[in-house]
Amino acid sequence: MKALGKRVRLYRLRQNLTLADLAKRSGIALSTLSRIETGKMTGTLESHIAISKALGIRLPELYSDLDSNGPPLEIRRSSQKDRQFSIRGTHLTVLVSNALQKKMLPVIIQLPPGKASREEQPPAGTEKFLYVLKGKCAVSTGEQQIVLNQGDSAYFQAALQYSLKNVGSTKSLILSTSCPPAI
Repeated sequence: MKALGKRVRLYRLRQNLTLADLAKRSGIALSTLSRIETGKMTGTLESHIAISKALGIRLPELYSDLDSNGPPLEIRRSSQKDRQFSIRGTHLTVLVSNALQKKMLPVIIQLPPGKASREEQPPAGTEKFLYVLKGKCAVSTGEQQIVLNQGDSAYFQAALQYSLKNVGSTKSLILSTSCPPAI
């Protein structure tokens, strides 16, 4: 993802910052920033957020105009191995390859009965779409809680702090898409 590194360098130089200055502001190791700028490393979503905050720009601005180096059409077969991980009892399946190089991130969230996801507050400008494939879950934003049943969906500006909770008696499966990528 050389294009991202070039954008980081461009924004850094526009502000007359050295790599050491950006490392100090962002809390990211200087060697990691160097590898990101030279395209030897992609970095994580968390590092991209820290870099954009340190540069005083929004994450979508850092990602804007980045061309995907991938094919114009990407097919993912059901036989392909999923990229799966768990966070505090919430099981996530990433549905695309090279997720951080995409402009949106589709994920399947699996919540056992009674389990809740961790509270999240993605960066300003992030949009979130949820579609309940199976079960029942509650979406909580601040003091508001809305129950979604199978087939229901929600679309919102995810800059609000939110969490999901399975309020049904069976496993919930939720399709989640965020733009730009945020888990």
